[in-house]
Amino acid sequence: MLGIWPTIILGVALVLVGVAGVLVLRSEEQEPSFLEQMTLSALSQRWVRPKPFTRIEGVKHISELAHLWRNELVIAEGIEKSELVQPRSRSFAGQLRTWSFFKQAPGQRAVCLEILRLLDREGQCPSVVDVRGDVEAAWEQNTYQILGKTTLLDHSLNVAEQVVKLLSGHQAWHVIPDTMVAALGHDLGKLKSARGSLYALGEHPLAAGAIISAIPGFKELARKEDILRAIKMHHKLTEGLLGKTLKKADQQARQQELERWVGVEATEEIKESHQEKAKEKPPKQSSREAVQRVQADIYGETIDPAPSREEIAPPQRMDISGWFDAAGYLAMLKPYINRVEGRRFLAFSTADGLVYFQVKVLEEVARKQAQEGGCMEIATMAQDDPTMRQVLFSVVQHLRKEHEVIATHLIKASYFGGYFLVTRKFNTKMRGYYTPFHAEAFGSIAEMERTKPELLRDILDVSPYTGSDQVS
Repeated sequence: MLGIWPTIILGVALVLVGVAGVLVLRSEEQEPSFLEQMTLSALSQRWVRPKPFTRIEGVKHISELAHLWRNELVIAEGIEKSELVQPRSRSFAGQLRTWSFFKQAPGQRAVCLEILRLLDREGQCPSVVDVRGDVEAAWEQNTYQILGKTTLLDHSLNVAEQVVKLLSGHQAWHVIPDTMVAALGHDLGKLKSARGSLYALGEHPLAAGAIISAIPGFKELARKEDILRAIKMHHKLTEGLLGKTLKKADQQARQQELERWVGVEATEEIKESHQEKAKEKPPKQSSREAVQRVQADIYGETIDPAPSREEIAPPQRMDISGWFDAAGYLAMLKPYINRVEGRRFLAFSTADGLVYFQVKVLEEVARKQAQEGGCMEIATMAQDDPTMRQVLFSVVQHLRKEHEVIATHLIKASYFGGYFLVTRKFNTKMRGYYTPFHAEAFGSIAEMERTKPELLRDILDVSPYTGSDQVS
């Protein structure tokens, strides 16, 4: 009996050896593995999104892989690999790669990197425009010179950073990619290579729109029209979240730049050089237009009749308490009274105890005080921005009601000024739009009249314009 067990054990061992041999032979007969090639449409069937409430491990939707073959990403990677010279450009490019809100917006990210490369190459120019007629050239001289110290590259990145801050604060991250394109490209019209006819006409926002339209990938963006509209209107009355955010970010960036350069005053040499440069390149105009322009500058008259201010709907009062100081405002107005530069003047006194200010003086002083009060939204407002009428109306209403320094009997209660007929020697009459003040708010009437320049002594009478008077 005992002799049978060795035989059984030997048989089992032989069977196991045989099975192992068969397995080895089969594994050797298998073909080697290879990479299968197929079309994208066929491949997509392998990751079709599963039905609701089912989960298949390892399955990915096509939207998660689409970026692998998107042209925009190819462009973006090429730009990232190219060398950016400016340290701040390289740093910002790194942020564009890591910001989560660009993961679903590779197209916008690619365009932003293209604009960044352009700014890195040419953006060391000043961030303000020096062309007569542009809204920025009309800024108060000291503001203009201080902001000119900030390069276009730095200003554009400052605006872009403000966009992220503003929209993140409202949890509107989905708007950031498109608004970022507008922020980086809003001032491209100031590049030296872009200084063509639009720049010369003082239309740097329009010039910027033309440049950004040629950026690779821009025309493929779904909201390209909104971006262009925001850029073209960023100094004017904007609309929509994208446009309003760009305008606000631009203003906050300017305030940040002013604060950075606070205490740095422009020298008289710089002021004189700017003035001389302006004198060297006067705008071309006919002799008739030149005469009209001089008359308009001196007497505040409008060259074209156009609709009068009285025909426009009265402006609404707004809150100016954050920056307006009545005493300071009046003190800033005073130096303009009876001051003549060449044959130009902006305010004059009369023997009957009144001082007439052109509206442009009220606006200029309002901008200065708003700037000092940190309200860059008003300080940098476009000259033709309708909101400026609200600002001036609010200033005049405050001075009218709280301080009683406005000659209210000469202008309507719902307006900040009125048309007046100025009669000079030889019965020459001209129309102008003025805001009349009581002279005692500025000091001695007798002293003002005593020191009045000869040119202003030619003014014999000022009366409300009725429309029937003959104007020379």
